[in-house]
Amino acid sequence: MPTTRRDLARLAAAVTLAAPGLAAPAIARAQGRTLALWHVFNLETEAYMREGVRSWNAANPNLRIEERIIPFAQYRTELVRAIATGETPDLCVIDNPDTPSFSAQNQLTDLSARVAASANIKADKYLPGPWSTTQWRGHTYAIPRDSNTIALYLNHEMFRAAGLDPAKPPATWAEVVETAKKLASADGRVVGIMFSARAAEDATFQWLPWLWQAGADIDKLDTPEAAAALQVWVELVSSGAASRDVLTVSQSEGTNRLISGNAAMAISGPWDTPRVSQQARFEWSVAPLPVRGIGQEIRASALGGWNWAIPQGSKNPDAAWRVIEHMSQPEIMRNSWVSGRLAPRTDVTVENPAYPQAFAAYSEQMKVARARGPHPRWPDLSRPVQQAIQQALSGQASAEAALRTAAGVIRPILAQVPLRG
Repeated sequence: MPTTRRDLARLAAAVTLAAPGLAAPAIARAQGRTLALWHVFNLETEAYMREGVRSWNAANPNLRIEERIIPFAQYRTELVRAIATGETPDLCVIDNPDTPSFSAQNQLTDLSARVAASANIKADKYLPGPWSTTQWRGHTYAIPRDSNTIALYLNHEMFRAAGLDPAKPPATWAEVVETAKKLASADGRVVGIMFSARAAEDATFQWLPWLWQAGADIDKLDTPEAAAALQVWVELVSSGAASRDVLTVSQSEGTNRLISGNAAMAISGPWDTPRVSQQARFEWSVAPLPVRGIGQEIRASALGGWNWAIPQGSKNPDAAWRVIEHMSQPEIMRNSWVSGRLAPRTDVTVENPAYPQAFAAYSEQMKVARARGPHPRWPDLSRPVQQAIQQALSGQASAEAALRTAAGVIRPILAQVPLRG
C-alpha cells in the first residue's frame, strides 16, 4: 500500500532519533528573494549544475537559487523528513528509480499542465527511457535532468597481447565469456572482465540488461530465459574470467581494476569516462553490451540518472518550474557531457572533444536504456534480485533456484502494483 503522510512523519521521527546528526537545518529564506534547491552534485566537474545555477542567478538577482548539497547516502532520508515535517525545498532532484515512489505517495507536484503549456519541455524531445521515469498513472511528476547507462570498457593493449582485435569487441554472451577467459592471466593477477555483483543496487543495475536481452523481466525471474542470463555471470566467475571480488566491489571500483591494469574489460558507466581518460596509461575504448546471440539481438541497457521535481509544499512552485525550464535548455544541458553525464533529450548532441568515441557509444546505449521498474516499491523488488545474484555467484544455489526464490518474494508485491503501474 502507498505510504501515507502519517507514515512519513513516523519514519522521519524514527530517523531523527536514530541519526540526530543528520537533522536538516530549517529553511530560512526571504520569500521571493531566494529559491531553495536540494541536490547531490558536489563535484567541481559538475558543469551542468554549476553553469545552470550561475546563469540563472546572473539573470535573476531578485530570485537567486540557494543550493543545499546533501551526500547521496543521506539524500533520500533527508527529503522524506522534509516532506513529512513541511520543511520542503522549492525544487529538488530525485534519483529516477525513486521518482515513482514519491509520485505514488502524492509527495510531488503534478507537472502535467505545466508540460502541456511549455514550448521547451515536451515528451517527444526526450528519450523514452528517461521520460518513462517521470510518469505515474498518466501524469507527469518530474522532468529528466541527466541520464547514464552502462557499456563495456576495453583495454586495447591487453586485447592485442592476447591475439584479439579491440576493434571487434565481444558482441554476444558466448563471445564475452570466451574473450574474458583468453584475457585472464594464468596467475590470476589480471582478470578478463570486472562488473559489480555486490549486495547493492549496483548489481541489479548491471544485471538487468542481461535479463532484458534474454527476453525476460523482473516479473519473469522464474523462467529459463532469466536463469540463462544469470548463468553467464556464474560462468564468468567460476571459470576465473571474472574475479570473485565482483561480489563486493562497486561499479567504479571495478573500473579501478581496469585503470590499474588488473582487468582487461570492465562494465561501468559514463561517470567513469573522465577519470579513465585522465588516469589510464593505455589505449582504450567503449563498446556496447553484448547481446544474447546472433538472431537474438534484443539490445538493452540500464538507465540511471536524476529528475527535477517540485515537492508538495514548495513555497514557490511557479518559480521552481521556471528554473526547471531554464535548466532544460539544450545549450545548458550540453555541459552535462563534461562531467560524464548524458543528456536525456534527443536534441542535445555530444560536444566533448576529449573522448568522443566513448560518448558516442554511450549515446547509442541510451537509445535502448530502460528504466528500473518504474515501480513505487523498487527497492523491495531490487533486493531479492541482489540476493539471487549473490547466492548464484557464490555457489550457494544454482541460478535457477536463486531466481525462483527471488520470484517468490517479488510476486506478491507485483500482485498489488504491477510493473509500470
